[in-house]
Amino acid sequence: MPIRLLFALVFLFSAAWSAEAPKTRTGALTAVDGKTAACDIGDVPAGVSGIVIHRYDDRHAAIVASVIVQNADAQSATLRLLPYEGLKQPNLPTVKTKPRVGDKVILGYLYDRVLPIVPNQISFEKAKKSFPQLSLIHPDIVAAELAKEKSPLPSRAVLSHTCEKFSLGIIMIMFKDGTDFLDCISWKKLASSPVTSEKPEQFKQPFFHRFDTIPTAFYDWGDYTLKTFDDYYRKLEKSE
Repeated sequence: MPIRLLFALVFLFSAAWSAEAPKTRTGALTAVDGKTAACDIGDVPAGVSGIVIHRYDDRHAAIVASVIVQNADAQSATLRLLPYEGLKQPNLPTVKTKPRVGDKVILGYLYDRVLPIVPNQISFEKAKKSFPQLSLIHPDIVAAELAKEKSPLPSRAVLSHTCEKFSLGIIMIMFKDGTDFLDCISWKKLASSPVTSEKPEQFKQPFFHRFDTIPTAFYDWGDYTLKTFDDYYRKLEKSE
């Protein structure tokens, strides 16, 4: 394995998610108290999201909640319980089962599916080569969502909605000094990599995509041109 790739993998999921460990970790709920729970998975960064699966019998199981890690020690993690929004279907009833002790927990759910925000095509190609273990969707999907919303600049809400719609776990933003990985649900930065963008001053507005332009509403005459790629997305990372 090339030294650069090994270094990138080490940093990708931080010390708690080492290069030798799988991208997801599985355990069980050990306690449930209202909107919080505990599981038997330790050494997990705060902000990691996941799911809870309840098994009804040998043939039937269902996702009954999403979770976000609040804190963890070496043996366990405290979780915030949230409704699972990944399979919204207004014409079908929702699962009413509540998480309970013994239910399966998967942390890092869908972390191999990534939404990349990069300045240009050469940076996108570099990202694919640098992180071959990840499945990067094409940024055109994000651009299509922005075009549908008539929103020329990506917001946290649009990016999170895109993650939910296309079953993605992580948002990857490539800067001139490194690459950051954010959880799609918690919006927490989980890790950074030393892999840098190429020619960051030559960027497509507002990120690399293959559309001619992203349209705005006909009555909107605002100027949404980014002066620098990095400044906008550093600020977006910190948005609430």
